[in-house]
Parts: sequence; C-alpha cells; structure tokens
Amino acid sequence: MIRDKVDPYFFIAGGTLHPDARSYVKRPADDELFNLASAGKFCYVLTPRQMGKSSLMVRSGQRLREQGISVAIVDLDSLGTNITDEQWYLGLIQRLTTQLSLPGDRDAWWQARASLGYLQRFTDFLRYGILAEIEKQIVIFVDEIDTTLNLDFGDDFFAAIRAMYNARADDSEFNRMTFVLLGFATPTDLIKDRSRTPFNIGHKIDLHEFSRQDAQILLRGLEAACPEQGAAIFDRIFYWTNGHPYLTQKLCLEVATSDDGQWNDDRIDDLVERLFLSEAARGETNLRYVQDKISDSPRRHKLLTLYRKVYSGREVPEDDRSLDQNRLKLFGLVRAEGGALKVRNEIYRRVFNLDWIKANMPGDWTRRIAVISTLLVVLLAVIAGVSLYRQGQQTTEARAQAFIDSFQSTTSPEVRINSLAGLFDLPGYEDEARQLLEELNPETQLTLFDLANPQSAVKVKLRFGLKNEP
Repeated sequence: MIRDKVDPYFFIAGGTLHPDARSYVKRPADDELFNLASAGKFCYVLTPRQMGKSSLMVRSGQRLREQGISVAIVDLDSLGTNITDEQWYLGLIQRLTTQLSLPGDRDAWWQARASLGYLQRFTDFLRYGILAEIEKQIVIFVDEIDTTLNLDFGDDFFAAIRAMYNARADDSEFNRMTFVLLGFATPTDLIKDRSRTPFNIGHKIDLHEFSRQDAQILLRGLEAACPEQGAAIFDRIFYWTNGHPYLTQKLCLEVATSDDGQWNDDRIDDLVERLFLSEAARGETNLRYVQDKISDSPRRHKLLTLYRKVYSGREVPEDDRSLDQNRLKLFGLVRAEGGALKVRNEIYRRVFNLDWIKANMPGDWTRRIAVISTLLVVLLAVIAGVSLYRQGQQTTEARAQAFIDSFQSTTSPEVRINSLAGLFDLPGYEDEARQLLEELNPETQLTLFDLANPQSAVKVKLRFGLKNEP
C-alpha cells in the first residue's frame, strides 16, 4: 500500500516536548499540578527518567502563564556542581531574574549584601528582589533537583524553601509565591532533616504511564500514518510498553516513519526485538540507565532480591516507607498496581529477567560469612577434640611410663605386682606388662606371686591366663 508522507515530527522520542507538540499526552497529573500550583500549593514530581516530567513542567508553565501567573523555569543541571556555593546561588538568582524579566544588576545587588550569608541573600532576593517587583502570583519550577545530591549545601537550599513557606504566617506576600520541584530522587535522598524539608508540607504529584484512554492522540497519529491499522498497532505497542512514555513514543515513531506501512503483531514484535531486546540494543539509553542505577547502588543485593520476588509473581504489598521499594520504583523497574508491586512493562520483563538478576547479583557475603563461620566452629571443635585426645594420650603415656619405671626400679614383689596390674588397666599397654613379667626368671615370677598383694596378684594371673591357685 502506498501512503502519504508522514509528518516525522508528530511522534517525539526523548527530550522535552514543546508545549504545542501534537503528540503530547495529557494525563491526570497535568490538571492536578496546574490546580495545585494555581492555588499556591507547594508541589513536587519525583519520577524515573523519561517519564515526561520535563514536558509536564513546560506544558504546565504555559497553562499558568495563560492564566496571568508569572512563571520561572530553572534547570539546576545548568548551574553545574563543580562550583562554590556562592557561584551556585548567584547563578540561580541570575536565571530567575532572566526568567521573570526583573530589572537591576544582580551582580551589584549580590555584592552589596556581601556581609550576609549566601542563603540569607537568596531568601532576601525572593522577598525583595521578586515579590517586591512582581505583583502577580508567581510559580517557580525547579527541575533536575537531584543535582543537589552532589552539593555539600543542598540541604540549605531546600530549607530556604521551607522557611519561605513558614514565613507566610508573618508575611502574607509569600502567599503569592510557590515552588514546584521536579527530579529523579526520593525526598529522603534530597534532605535528611525532616524539620527542614519542604517535602512534608508539599503535595506529591504522581506521574504514571499513559493510559489507553489518555493516549488516544497517539492512536490517531498511528491511524494517520497507517490507515485502518492504527488500533491494532496501538494495542500491540501497549502490550509491550504498558504506556511507558518514552518506549511508547519511540515505537510509534519507528512505525510511523517506516517505508512500508503493512504491520501485524509479528512485525511489531520484531521491531521491539531490534530496538530493545537484541544484544545490540543493550546500550539503548533507557535500558542502560536502569542497568547503571542498579549496578551502582550500594543496596544492589537487597534491590535485586526484592525485584526477584516481584518478577517471580510473588505478592509484594506496596510500602511507601520502604527504601528499597522506593528505589525500584524510582529506577523504573517496578510500579504499583492495586496496592502491590508489578514489573513495569513487558519490555523490562524480557530485558531485566532472571538471567539478568543472577548476572548482576553480587556475592551473597552474608551467606558466605555464615557458612565460613559454621566451618570455623566445626574446625575449632575438631581441633579441640584432637587436643583433648592428645592430652588424654599424653596422660595415659605418662601413667604407663610411671608404672614401668616403678616396676624396673624395685625388687619389691608388692610394688612390682601393683605396677603390672596398673599397666593391665591402661588401654593398649597389656603387651608392655607381659614383656616386663616375662623378662623375670621363673623363680622370681613365683616369688612375685607368693609375696605380693594377693588382690593384685590375682588380677595379673587372670590377665596372663594362669590358674588362681595358691
């Protein structure tokens, strides 16, 4: 079938979508964020990579401006991390000045307050540099907040946002300013002190995958590219991606821009194999990112152990307080559905499978230590047993030698017969006792039995097999 040339810019895989992008998929998070920010509420969007948070931010900013709200969008990644705290705060102020079209020389403003700390200068700027100049409501989007993890003073920045919120009680002007924080991190990653964190007074915005209903715009794009096939292609793509924004857009783009518009499930499966499942696809950016986050995590063993339970279909109830669950959700491997954790999509299930889990599972040192400890206990027990045995042997040998010495050092029949009886009582020394007795001439032997202790004499006679006769 010959078809018209498809607009190559309809589907966009990767990067931030322009506010007017026709393939932008509106989700419940769009209205939730818009309504909360319009009401002056603090919000934060913390998601895995390539879930569309930056596109959501840009689209929400446009909607807010259309409502007469002043909007600033700052990408913290653009400030850098290998800089001083003074350079970082000054760079942030300069970007806000540009975004909000504020008057004045910010370098001069900054230097005029050199006697103050950097954080104090920043909070003063919010009050006297922004709120004093702009009478409208102000929403400041701060993207890539996870870059603050590399800053020694990151906690102070979030504490300043919290302080601004607290200042609303005394200064009503602060009610006109709010922040929306976006990034790839958990609240506990970003700031440990709950008394200073803005996240426990902010509203969490959950950015989920595209639902089939939300993504109807993509279905229409596929139908335009492949007439009478759009619905079937759409269904098969969703089978693989479960609505993951990046994976879905990428597959739609590949289908729409192919030379031949004839598609069926097998051909889409082959496309998925080539783009994501083949050996050559191991370096694909989205998959590589998940791999690296797991590999670099100091909790890799715990994360993979938990993921293996989810992968194997075991019931793992969602627990927002679980550090490992939050990590797996943030890395993108799992999602919550019906109060339980599930593998995020079929592509991830095929890529991050049991073989992958085994290959990436670090050595189980806890188990190894337990095994080694058990072996050491057994070894020590054996050593102790051998030592006791040797001590026993040494004691027996010493007693035997004492009996032998006693026998050889005297002519007393009683001492000699007692020594022989003692040797017969020691395991393994019967031959020595016989040899000592046999070395005596027959007359001495008879004298020994006649004059010695009768009880000992009887014992020796019996061991020699002699009749006990007087």
